[in-house]
Amino acid sequence: MFGDPVLNPKQWSVEKLKALTSKIGSGATPKGGRESYISEGISLVRSMNVYKGYFEYDGLAHITEEQARELDNVTLQENDVLITITGASVARCCILPKAVLPARVNQHVSILRTTDKLNPVYLSNLLITDTEQRVLLGIGGAGGATREAITKTELETLDIPVPPLSLQNYFASFVQQIGKSKFEIEKTTNILYNGLII
Repeated sequence: MFGDPVLNPKQWSVEKLKALTSKIGSGATPKGGRESYISEGISLVRSMNVYKGYFEYDGLAHITEEQARELDNVTLQENDVLITITGASVARCCILPKAVLPARVNQHVSILRTTDKLNPVYLSNLLITDTEQRVLLGIGGAGGATREAITKTELETLDIPVPPLSLQNYFASFVQQIGKSKFEIEKTTNILYNGLII
């Protein structure tokens, strides 16, 4: 629908990500590290929860309200785009599910909060395209080595093609409909499978 985001064959206008977001930022690990996590409370999103195109609930940590207050500058909101910025999982990206709220992020995950010029579903899907992943990972002109960190400045200066918002919204509706259809198919398959083995 949009063409290659790097080559931009449809010649969409291009803006820096900084101009299309109201927030780009990552958090920290609460004092005490994993030993201080609790079974229920404020969600703490870590890189293990952020995958290409989906959120992984397994391993989701929780912190106390007191710990969360120390991370108030990285309070997550519905429709925030999450991207991993360090380690072997660098450049994975997804949208925060509403069910995870209230939540904060640690230092390995950055929040990308879009303005009304950019649909978060469009941005999230754009960042996980093969060509955009190569840009994020630093593969190509700089010797071919995979980067294991993305800085805030690198995110801010990332070139983002900006199609008309109506087209972005149409794409987002299409993606969300596919997600619902996939869920229904999986549910039906499980019912049929369970019926066969009984």
